[in-house]
Amino acid sequence: MRFKKYLEKNRYQPYADKYLKFDELMAMIKPGFSQNQEDSFRKVFESELDRVFYFIRFKHEELECRMYSIEDLIGNNKGLKELTEAQDEMAAFSEFIRINIEGFKTVLLKHDKKTGYTLVPEYRKVFKTRLDEIDGLNKLMYSASRLKLKTLEVKKEKENGTTFVRKTCKYWVHPENLYALKLKIVKNLPVYVYNPNPDPDATPYSAWDHKLHDTCVSSVYLDNSNFELYMERLYKNQGSEAIRIRWYGSAVPNVVFVERKRHEDNWTGFPSKKLRFKIPEKYVVDFLNGKNVWEHVKMLNGSEVFDLYKDIQTAIVSKKLRPSVRTFYKRTAFQLPNDSTVRISLDTNLVMIRERKADEKDDDIIKQWKRPDAVCEWPFKHLPKEDIIRFPYAILEVKTQGVDERKPAWIEDVVNSSYVEHVHKYSKFMHGSALLYKQIEVIPYWLPQMGTDIRKDPFHPIKELKIMQNNVLLTQSEAKENSSENLSLIESHGKKIAIPIRVEPKIFFANERTFLKWVQFSIFLGGVGTAILGLGDNNAAWCGSMLMIVALLFIFYAFYIYKWRAEKIRIRFPGPYDDLVGPTVLVSVFLLALILSVIFRYPNAIASQDMD
Repeated sequence: MRFKKYLEKNRYQPYADKYLKFDELMAMIKPGFSQNQEDSFRKVFESELDRVFYFIRFKHEELECRMYSIEDLIGNNKGLKELTEAQDEMAAFSEFIRINIEGFKTVLLKHDKKTGYTLVPEYRKVFKTRLDEIDGLNKLMYSASRLKLKTLEVKKEKENGTTFVRKTCKYWVHPENLYALKLKIVKNLPVYVYNPNPDPDATPYSAWDHKLHDTCVSSVYLDNSNFELYMERLYKNQGSEAIRIRWYGSAVPNVVFVERKRHEDNWTGFPSKKLRFKIPEKYVVDFLNGKNVWEHVKMLNGSEVFDLYKDIQTAIVSKKLRPSVRTFYKRTAFQLPNDSTVRISLDTNLVMIRERKADEKDDDIIKQWKRPDAVCEWPFKHLPKEDIIRFPYAILEVKTQGVDERKPAWIEDVVNSSYVEHVHKYSKFMHGSALLYKQIEVIPYWLPQMGTDIRKDPFHPIKELKIMQNNVLLTQSEAKENSSENLSLIESHGKKIAIPIRVEPKIFFANERTFLKWVQFSIFLGGVGTAILGLGDNNAAWCGSMLMIVALLFIFYAFYIYKWRAEKIRIRFPGPYDDLVGPTVLVSVFLLALILSVIFRYPNAIASQDMD
């Protein structure tokens, strides 16, 4: 539907007279504007802008006061009801802001197209300033989350943070939908605040620290000049790994994490998991160069991580891995205290940074594990353009644990909403590798999608709205990133795009059934041969032996084809899987054996008739 109809249909009645006067502004726009008409239009437009944002500021302050009053009521049913109603109004308020912003943009775009005057570039900065009003709404959202924690009053368990086994789904979120999405989530899951030194007797509510709800996360991923880990992760080979060094916060701490993510195929029966251990930051370079720093690692982790320590260091040395791509983003997590069944994270301000120098060789001694000129200061404007990718969207990750893979109804509502775009098995590491290193020839399937607008508004999308975006959008020529289950290849713009191919366990079972059918026929043929051997004469022995040999050939052929197909399925080979030669040869041998059997038996039949 057109924006006008959408506005009429979705007008929130308590705010009905506070929306922009869309029809009035659009009616003023006519071809061949005079300067007086332009001045008049600008005056009315500015007046509408001021009126709408005055109401936004007023309502924002009103909601803040409302949250303070609700805090005193928490603990009884009235408080819970008030909190729910306040969250509902916050959601409506967020949609009010979004609709009005879209309306103003639509008016400006039509104005520039029809009148010959240009206002879009001028109002780009104005909108950025005005949209800062929305950032203030985050405080309301965090207040609501804190109050929800007060209703729980559950003591927070200490986390070891060593092993993670979760089912994860990933989505892209347009910046314009961020706040509305947060409100949808926080009605069911409070914002999770990780406090490294909490009071053991404190509840999540009393331990709340507003400075810790958004965490900066930095990771340096390792790879070699052949991009071996990238390619293995792209094709989701069994046992493919991603190895990274991770830290939290705006500055590099004295202790960082070394992590390994390993992919396991479904047919193995083992889940994919992430394992990690702590290491003093000053020993990271020695660790990457293969030096023994176990004693320092042991002091932080204990002896139980020794196998992981050796496995990761062996992989680094044997594959000649070195720092390749760094990712940086701000993470907001949503989770019930003392319950990791459902965990949602929202990553914003994502950037990917090139760590490897152009002249760097795999055999060179690693002198630094991260580039010193890239401190944790988003948006990293001082870095060369070719060394950084600024991702235009936020990334939503929904992580669930448990045997039942079904998501709660409210999560299904979130992931099926117009706020998110599902991107199966999205990987920041692979996205950055494919974009920052032009020599990579095979790219993930979602990169061409970067050139499209992911918003799903019911009214017709206006592509020119990209002009209004303050975020840096990636061009299609820059786009290249990771895949999902595994892949066949198609050519696109000189690059190969990895297309996901889902391999279900039933495919392996079908291969096994085919093998067993061949074996069943071979057993039958061998049984016939054995019966003929029991007839007792030389001709019968020849016939029986030939049939048994053919039966053995069938079995060996079936076993070879079974193993060959199983391996091809495991590596997601796109095909073909049929064998045109083998069955023809085997049937020919079988027919030849039958003919020879008749020939060997025929003289005896003639002789018997002569004797009669």
